[in-house]
Amino acid sequence: MKSATRRTLAAFALAAGLAAGAQCVSAAQAAQRVLQRRSTATAAKLVGEGVAAVERGDEAAAREAFNRALQADPENVDAHTYLGVLSDRAGDFKEAEKHFAAAAAYAPFSASARNNYGAVLVRLGRTQLAAAQFEASLKLDRDQPNALVNLAQIRFNAGGAEDLRAARELFARAARVAPDVEIARALVVIALRLGEREQAAAAYKDYASFVSAATGAGASAAADAATSAAAPSSRAELGAALLEAGLFEEAARELDAVVAAEPSNVDAVVALSRVHLKRRDIPAAGRALEGAVARGVDDAKVYAALADVYAAGGYVENAIPAMRLAIARDPKNESYRLRYGLMLNDTKAPGAAVIRVREALQEFPDSSPLWLALGIAQQGDGKSEDARKSFERSLELDPRSVPALAYLGSTYGERGQYAEAAALYERAIAAGSNFAVPYYLAADAMLKQPAFDAARVESHLRRAVELEQDFAPAHLALGKLYVRQERWDEAAAEFERVTKLDPRSADARYQLGRVYVRLRRTADAQRQLDAFKQLSEAQKEKRETDRRDLLRRLAHVNF
Repeated sequence: MKSATRRTLAAFALAAGLAAGAQCVSAAQAAQRVLQRRSTATAAKLVGEGVAAVERGDEAAAREAFNRALQADPENVDAHTYLGVLSDRAGDFKEAEKHFAAAAAYAPFSASARNNYGAVLVRLGRTQLAAAQFEASLKLDRDQPNALVNLAQIRFNAGGAEDLRAARELFARAARVAPDVEIARALVVIALRLGEREQAAAAYKDYASFVSAATGAGASAAADAATSAAAPSSRAELGAALLEAGLFEEAARELDAVVAAEPSNVDAVVALSRVHLKRRDIPAAGRALEGAVARGVDDAKVYAALADVYAAGGYVENAIPAMRLAIARDPKNESYRLRYGLMLNDTKAPGAAVIRVREALQEFPDSSPLWLALGIAQQGDGKSEDARKSFERSLELDPRSVPALAYLGSTYGERGQYAEAAALYERAIAAGSNFAVPYYLAADAMLKQPAFDAARVESHLRRAVELEQDFAPAHLALGKLYVRQERWDEAAAEFERVTKLDPRSADARYQLGRVYVRLRRTADAQRQLDAFKQLSEAQKEKRETDRRDLLRRLAHVNF
């Protein structure tokens, strides 16, 4: 009985001890909570002081207040965030990362904390981790413009087609939440990068409406938001991209704005002249460049562009002096010396072209394009053997030069060596498969041989018209091939296409008349043959000129 009583008392004593201990822990916890509340209140007060210091521009006092807040409460998200912002502003991205990472850790469900952390990671080049933070931020708040734009920018910079499409979807979401000129511009650029011309034109309309609104808004918020996107440098870059995409009206609008803002911007003036040339508005192209010269812009690029405009308008007497001015301003420019030689040759002065290109070769003896230009001038001057040697030298310096291969092929074709010519034209195809002219020239040389591979010829001609749908000589040759194969309906379609593209082609009229006879379209045949008789005399000297023009197109494409 006594032992049982002792066990009971011992158990009671143990329980009492545990209870006393529990009372002591509760008291400690209560005290800790009081201290935490006081620390939190102190930290909040210090954060408030820091914010006030930021607002009055005293960053040193702000930093001190925020750091003291962290001493009072190391997990204070606001203090970490403000210190991160101040460090970021000062360019200390490592320190900013430390504070933004802490804020994201202590407030894992804060969309803004995640976004801030992602933004500083981008600055540090850690884009994969940054993207993960932006994605986490968007899961917490899917309509958060900053995170959408930040993640879109990462996808855009990756550059792949799928990345660009992902970027577009993110930018589009951001635009629905918070329409913005920078976002609108990004959507235009993405469509251009993806080669989506119609989408780019549609996106440009939205972008242009933002810019117009900002222009008329004076110092409003809309004008401030559009400042960077509507800056001359941004508009010049966009204008150049629109020009390359063939959106000439849109490009003209951007570049006009740039020139209006910066009348001495040489690159913008030259790009604007190119836009007008593409629109076949030669007078407007001339006015853009001549206006720059009148404003005192004395630059080689402007004179060179002016030479091109004069040449396009048929004012050769003005083009040559303009190119001379370009060379005088930039005598070490190989391209200008080349274009000058080609221009002289085009003006039926091949002898002068030979002299000037030889002078240029003294400066640039290893220039494949200049050796090509010398060969072109020599060919125009009737010196075929010299031209062949120059073309061969051009190929020694650049074995994959498409125009050099094509011109060398032409020297063999002129001598009736069609197999050798065709081989060189096919080498040109292998060197540059996106040019229509070599395909046509190869097929034409094959057709002139006693025996030829009809399927290969047809393949070359089909590729030529695929690359250049309005390539009349290729359509004509394809029609003649169909005639040999008695494919009358297909031949008629090709010749009809040629007569629309080149109504003064006597050969097309004659061939079409013959095909109509085969198709028993007697009246149509007679009309085509009558037209042929009227045109045939004027065509006798045209064939060789046409061939030289095709080759010159190749030279212009490469230079």
